Amino acid sequence: RDPIDRALADRWMDWQFAYADAQRVPFLSHARTPRENWNHEVIARDVATCARHMAVLDKYLTEKPWLSGNTFGIGDIPMGVYAYTWFSLPFEKPEFPAVADWYARLCKRPGFAAQVMIPLT
Repeated sequence: RDPIDRALADRWMDWQFAYADAQRVPFLSHARTPRENWNHEVIARDVATCARHMAVLDKYLTEKPWLSGNTFGIGDIPMGVYAYTWFSLPFEKPEFPAVADWYARLCKRPGFAAQVMIPLT
């Protein structure tokens, strides 16, 4: 209902396109590739790219509980999909405590669990 929260949600829905571009190669392609065929050098490089985006998210989530502002909203959904992939794949990656806290709250939402948290393989 708050116009500022609506603007925040819209901002993060647009921003996730940058993350989606960064994530496309390391996660989506490797998620469906047998582990013995993974190129670990490429994965490390691409995880670092995604981590730079996650750091932006983490900084924001230390200030607000949701990407949509003070309450869960539409702005949380697109990045929630990518967060699921980030946390699900067994690549070595840095930790982002605020993102992890936000993601844990997303995982408790029945719709998120049913529609997003599906097996990657």
